[in-house]
Amino acid sequence: MRPPLRRYPAARLARRQFCLVVALALSSAGLLHCQNPSVSDGSEVSEADRARFARRRLEDSRALVAEGRLDAAERNLLRGIAVRPDDAALHRALARVLDSLGRSDEARAHYIRSAELDPVEPLPQTPLVDAQGILVVLVPPEEPPEPLNRKPVLWPDGVAARTLRNRLRVRLPGATIAHSEPTTVAKAHRWLNRYRPRAVISLRVDRSFCGESVKDGQFAVAWLRLAAEAPNLQNSPPRIYRDVVLDPDPAEPCEIRAVARALEAALLDARLARVLAAEQLPEGIRVAGRSGLRAWSRVSIRALFPGIAQAITAEIEVGRVLLAGGEIAASTEAFQRALHIDPEDPFARAYLHEAESTLAMVHELGRSAGTPPDDNLDPRLSAAQAAAIEARLTEEQLRRDDLLAALAVLDEDAIMPAPRLLETLRVTPVRDPAAFGPTVARARAGGEIEARAAYAPDGGVLARYYFPVGGNSPLVREEDTNGDDRPDRWIGYSGTNRAEIWEDSQGDGQPNLHFVFAEGGTPIETIEIDSDIDGRPERVFHYEAGVLRVENRDTDGDGELDAFDRLNSEGEVIERGEDLNGDGSIDVRSIYRDGKLVRREFSSPEVATESVGGALLN
Repeated sequence: MRPPLRRYPAARLARRQFCLVVALALSSAGLLHCQNPSVSDGSEVSEADRARFARRRLEDSRALVAEGRLDAAERNLLRGIAVRPDDAALHRALARVLDSLGRSDEARAHYIRSAELDPVEPLPQTPLVDAQGILVVLVPPEEPPEPLNRKPVLWPDGVAARTLRNRLRVRLPGATIAHSEPTTVAKAHRWLNRYRPRAVISLRVDRSFCGESVKDGQFAVAWLRLAAEAPNLQNSPPRIYRDVVLDPDPAEPCEIRAVARALEAALLDARLARVLAAEQLPEGIRVAGRSGLRAWSRVSIRALFPGIAQAITAEIEVGRVLLAGGEIAASTEAFQRALHIDPEDPFARAYLHEAESTLAMVHELGRSAGTPPDDNLDPRLSAAQAAAIEARLTEEQLRRDDLLAALAVLDEDAIMPAPRLLETLRVTPVRDPAAFGPTVARARAGGEIEARAAYAPDGGVLARYYFPVGGNSPLVREEDTNGDDRPDRWIGYSGTNRAEIWEDSQGDGQPNLHFVFAEGGTPIETIEIDSDIDGRPERVFHYEAGVLRVENRDTDGDGELDAFDRLNSEGEVIERGEDLNGDGSIDVRSIYRDGKLVRREFSSPEVATESVGGALLN
């Protein structure tokens, strides 16, 4: 028998119906009860459960929008807002759906609510520095491989370029902003000398686009390449800054904020800070002409204008393909075009040399075979041609040995080059017998010495080695690391391993740094710093197993070490000894624990009184 129906007041029935709707909504996310809402054991639904439910409704609505089912997407979002009314993403998505349905007034209310719940962080509006004398060049984006065509469009008049210009006027007031794409290093020099900047910043927007996915919704992406150079600073490689903006503000074009935030990240670059602080060079270095051109190295030029390197790479690749196919003359022209872009490019020069040598060999083989000259090389060689090539290989072996020796010199670290490579070194005159390198070598040899050099393929000296006269093992290696034609680094050998290194970082011709290594060439044992080059170091560091353990200093400049620190493995001072009267013995010894002074010992009461005052002895 069916039980009798229970009758409910209208208000109570309406509440049960609402509860059922919410329960059905929550059940799809694992929220199974509708008591205010709660789970089956009577406890309140957790905020994590509400967030998961809202996230599911958001993703479902995005899928429905993609299918064109806007009404269903609206219902999904309303269900999510009913459970989590303060979810900014739900309100923003609902506003977009309502806009698409033509209900702009309703949409505006949800836009306002989403902005209240999740306000957009404002971009900085204060100047970073006074950028007078700084040139900012906006270079066009690199052509991406098809079909990935996500570069900024309409450059330099598109959204990305305008965003950079507007933000740079706010953050770098006084800077000159220009667009340029010089096709050669020489043209880049001339263009820079028109502005005569003290430093140059190069910005390139490689990616700037908007997208949408079910998982993330709408988003904007920007990739910004930064290069910053100044004539009086060492070159630094360019850097890429990326930014992704999820659910961008519909009130502005979506990629604006991504480009602006990528620029803000680039403006915090430590290298850029040093460039912005670079001083103006003397006028004579920047005038048009050779002195002006020297102000910017080819490395700086290619970092600032990446299109130059791309053009060279393209020409070299064309030349390589032609060379591999036997079209020697055509490949030579391609390598010459690359050198027209940058006459100092080492790869283009090497390939051109290879192509010209191959072309000369082809002509010689033709003359040997009695055939007319040909600028192409048929890979199917005759017996006569093969014999001629074998003869040429013998000549090339000498060049290869020189190259291997050069590579060994460049890669050398703790061990000298192998004997086979040392045999390829060529005897060269000792330029200055009284210079530091020859003097140290004679002291180690106990007699006369001779110099032998390793040469680069272009004929430049990579390093000189000093041997005992007629000896097989070098005593000292000498090199010029900064290219000023003066030695500034010396390595002293013990057996086949390095024992010491001297460096001249001040350009005085005499070393101010001295490194001593353990047996075997590593690890380091001692570093001595002699800034005034008087033969008496002002600071001496002692290492144990590569860890700094002792630092000794000359604190009063009399040439004698008078402060002696012992350190723990974390680099903290644990004991400090001081020679106050210069008699060579410790007068005050201080003991530290966790960076704090815990005890001080004195050699006599007189020293204690003079050191810390009588008040501290009480």
